[in-house]
Amino acid sequence: MKHKIWLSTGLLLAASAAQAAGVGTTGANFLKVGVGARELALGSAASVLTEGAGAINWNPGKLADLKQKSLSASYNLLFLDESQGFVGYASPLKEDMGVIGAGVNYLTVSNIEKRTGDSDNPDSKFSNNNMAVSFSYARAEVRPGLALGASLKYISQKLDTQTDKAVAVDLGSTYKINPAWTAAFVVQNLGSSIGPDALPLTLKGGAARRFLDGKLAVAADADWLANDKRFYLDLGAEYALNSFLAFRAGYQAGRSADKLGGLTGLGAGLGLKFDQFTLDYAYVPFGDLGDTHRMTLGFNF
Repeated sequence: MKHKIWLSTGLLLAASAAQAAGVGTTGANFLKVGVGARELALGSAASVLTEGAGAINWNPGKLADLKQKSLSASYNLLFLDESQGFVGYASPLKEDMGVIGAGVNYLTVSNIEKRTGDSDNPDSKFSNNNMAVSFSYARAEVRPGLALGASLKYISQKLDTQTDKAVAVDLGSTYKINPAWTAAFVVQNLGSSIGPDALPLTLKGGAARRFLDGKLAVAADADWLANDKRFYLDLGAEYALNSFLAFRAGYQAGRSADKLGGLTGLGAGLGLKFDQFTLDYAYVPFGDLGDTHRMTLGFNF
């Protein structure tokens, strides 16, 4: 009964917020920029396939799968004077009491020119600094096959001298249908407004299936950005050539609405594993804006 109440409450809150918001400008837009090379190489089809401490960002319910401590650090080389990173840590508690985690997601745009008049030379420069600090908890087998998780987030954004703050929660779940199929549902950024704008509330649901004795994983997610009235369909696949090397590719359909052209929506990459260490790379193009490269280093112990 408890798990039914938990899920029902999350769905009702998300639906109410979506209906109230309508189409409009959202704040803290950096939360829409995914982190984690593995997940982005899969075209963001990550509600089921996300792993380790990176699950703090994608689906806190997936933290329940952890059997050992996980440390993850990501860096995204974005566009001119723009960079993003994430550092996360998760650890199982003793006596099967669940998994806890914490993470920091940041995005910085530096060297923005400030002018008080029409001039060739700027009067000064300033930065746009964004940060989200998350504290997560997840538990497996709330009922057979069902894992639940939640993250409490403190969000801040600073543009020149203006600073806005907000508090939000992410609610995540996974359900193992059978040994091959797993489904997931996630509510992201459910919380207060940040300044005059709503947070980018996102509903994410998906499923993944494994083939070839687990070597091939195929996933599909549906993303609904409630305040932006945007829908994306994420498709991704990962093939483990052996225990050391994996290849990934994915596509996020619906990016044509962004009108960036080129290969926007595509993701591709690979993963390397050396004992306790993992190194993931993703190539994610953004059409006219340029190409981005994502790196994630993981350590399990």
